[in-house]
Amino acid sequence: MQDGYWGVDGFEFERKELNALEYVIYNRRAEPINLTLRLLKRITNNFDTAREIGRGAFAVVYLGVLPSGLRIAVKKLFQSYTIEEGRFQDEVSNTLKVVHKNIVRLIGYCSHTEAKAVHYDGRTVFAEVRERLICMEYVPNRALDMHITDIFHGLDWNQRFQILKGICQGLHYLHEEARIIHGDIKPANIMLEDDLVPKIGDFGSSRSFSGGDGGSASPSRNFQGTTGYMAPEAFDGAISTKSDIFSLGVTMMWLLIGLKWSKHRGVEKELQRLRKRLLQEGVYSSWGSKYQQVRTCLDIGFKCMDADPDKRPNVWEIIKRLHETESLNNSATSGHGTPIWQSGDEESDSSDTDAFDEDEAPSDDFCSSDEEHASTETDGGTNMQDHDKLELVTKMSATMVELSSLDFLEKTTDNFSHERIVASGEVHKAFVYKGNISGLTVLAVKRYIDVEIPVEKFEREAKLFKSLNHKNIVKLVGYYYGASRSGHKLVQYKEKVLSQNYGSEPEQLLCYEYMPNGSLRNYLIGQGSQVDWHMRYKIIKGTCDGLHYLHEGRENCPVVHLNLSPSNVFLDENYAPRITGFDFAKLIGEKNTKSFYVTKNRPLGYQPPDFEYSKGTNLKYLATVDIYSLGLMILEVATRQEKADLRTLVDSVKNKWREESQIASLYTPALEGDIVRQAKLCIDIGLHCVKSKPEERPTTGDIIRWLNQGSKRVHNAGVPKPPVGTNMTHVYDHIQGKERKPLFRKLLRRK
Repeated sequence: MQDGYWGVDGFEFERKELNALEYVIYNRRAEPINLTLRLLKRITNNFDTAREIGRGAFAVVYLGVLPSGLRIAVKKLFQSYTIEEGRFQDEVSNTLKVVHKNIVRLIGYCSHTEAKAVHYDGRTVFAEVRERLICMEYVPNRALDMHITDIFHGLDWNQRFQILKGICQGLHYLHEEARIIHGDIKPANIMLEDDLVPKIGDFGSSRSFSGGDGGSASPSRNFQGTTGYMAPEAFDGAISTKSDIFSLGVTMMWLLIGLKWSKHRGVEKELQRLRKRLLQEGVYSSWGSKYQQVRTCLDIGFKCMDADPDKRPNVWEIIKRLHETESLNNSATSGHGTPIWQSGDEESDSSDTDAFDEDEAPSDDFCSSDEEHASTETDGGTNMQDHDKLELVTKMSATMVELSSLDFLEKTTDNFSHERIVASGEVHKAFVYKGNISGLTVLAVKRYIDVEIPVEKFEREAKLFKSLNHKNIVKLVGYYYGASRSGHKLVQYKEKVLSQNYGSEPEQLLCYEYMPNGSLRNYLIGQGSQVDWHMRYKIIKGTCDGLHYLHEGRENCPVVHLNLSPSNVFLDENYAPRITGFDFAKLIGEKNTKSFYVTKNRPLGYQPPDFEYSKGTNLKYLATVDIYSLGLMILEVATRQEKADLRTLVDSVKNKWREESQIASLYTPALEGDIVRQAKLCIDIGLHCVKSKPEERPTTGDIIRWLNQGSKRVHNAGVPKPPVGTNMTHVYDHIQGKERKPLFRKLLRRK
């Protein structure tokens, strides 16, 4: 090693940068420093996925290892121009001087921008590439949500109580000394040291406030939080320290009780249910003698989640009660150590026999273990959740019949406010609005403008679409066709002023369940390099399942889409693909066919060339049009070519990605074994789907069999031979976790 430099694999860095970084790690009072991208690449092994220690909606966290063995956590924000810069600046500026034993410490940051030559539309252009990274102290024991695999194992009561106290002490420091509103308190953002000391991390949603603001930040229309933990007022941009208190309350309930609890039951009922579960799990001994502490914590949790922010306690009041109950706990136990918890609870044992059934009413599930980010952005794309689901279910049960009421739909869309517009149809002939119920976005209301569809056709097709019910199809939950309010107004959408005329034509509305994670197209374009193979396979398999349902899942009533593309596949709460965009779909039964048209001079996009010149409405042929579209999508997703020119995609795949070694190199780290064979299977299926002769394209049934069977060949006459198989059952199992049901479907199930 030379003086002033650190040499590794031919790379040399100025030693002073490394010295400065080590000094900040050792000295807790040292201020965070600006670091170079070059150094961060080296200590993370060029952001190797093997170094990945965390992943969220906006960033990936890597383990950085210095030559001395010191470790830091390097958080690399996704390259999204809509959220990255704001989150980066908020997180760095709000944590520069934050020092507390219960706060994850900021070590350094990196803001790197450079111009790179890229190929676009057949020519080479220079694009600005931005990298934003945040370096934090490395907390070895992972996040709190990873520590409790189920609510009654992993941590005993004393450990949970001490963790709760530490969280409150860290939050008290943020509110009273640092003057920071965290904005996203949840178990996934609570890191644990080896001795289980909790540290609050992830300040990407934080806001600062001054002493004269009364604990409130400036109103924000694009506040980012997490579904299930955001306070109701936060959805309207009203952010304060009491918003953090609400999130703290939800976190307390998660730590104390788990997922199955209800604000409606109250403290006493939850205590009874908790005792029974502790007895069933055989862990009552570590909790039973702590009755007063458990009861106090439950009471605090409920008070923190009061709908009125003014009625929620502040952090100091919470800490005071925790200290009091800790010192008084011994008086709550008799001289023989028998917990007073047993008193008066016995009669509940028989009445709650099925209280813990897995099929418990969804209104009792306050929040799920699968979290999703929520936003108050007016341009859509994310889900907003109300926290009193019992009230919401009550309203929704009475609302199902109102989804055909113009008054109700006007109310849910704020009278079709332009601020609720999240999408526009072709040539602005339709707008899509977010529909809110009790502060929760659960509807996407499509409103046709200056397009009159015959009432018989509209109602016939709407009823049929409403009958579609599959996990990979966006659910149509209601529609309206009738007289509109007379008038005319201008609306603004994406900085363009557009006209909405209504009055002369009937109002035509379709109501869909809201997809919080936007379209597959936007997801892949925005985060393509970050989407690993397992997620891509989940998207491919789910889209195939959805199309198979449309083609073959409904006896005597198949549906062909004819407009299938990544823009018409949306992602739900679990990032599962859901097909939508049936505006141009053709409903074809055994006894009826319909004419269709293709607008000339309009790009075919994902439709096959033969479709432009086709005649008639033969079902078998029209199904092959969907298969061709599906094949292009599979090739795009499997080969990570979401930005490729569709005109050259197929030839490019044939030339570059037919062999396993070529396919493996598409991903970092390279795919291996059954996984690379699974990727090859998908690519081969995609190439089968885009054959030039329609009769040679497979059916959705063939595709599903190939995906499910893998190594088994299909020997149906006239059906193309499947691609080379592989024993990949366990690969598919890798992505099949117990996912949460989308909220709206839970509500529909209760109807």
